[in-house]
Amino acid sequence: MKVVKIKWDTDGDKELLKTLPKEIDISNEFDVKDYEDDEEQLLDDISDWLSDTYGYCHFGFEVKF
Repeated sequence: MKVVKIKWDTDGDKELLKTLPKEIDISNEFDVKDYEDDEEQLLDDISDWLSDTYGYCHFGFEVKF
């Protein structure tokens, strides 16, 4: 599973934006089976993980399964 098209919130800092990933393989971080009937919870958990791991909020992302 990959997180793609991440739109980081860097308060307009373009140099910082260049250092943050646009795609991340999160296959080892989350097991989709744990979220069988709750895709919204999976997206919330991924959102929290992104912010906690990279230290920046975001404006959105997409997930490729």
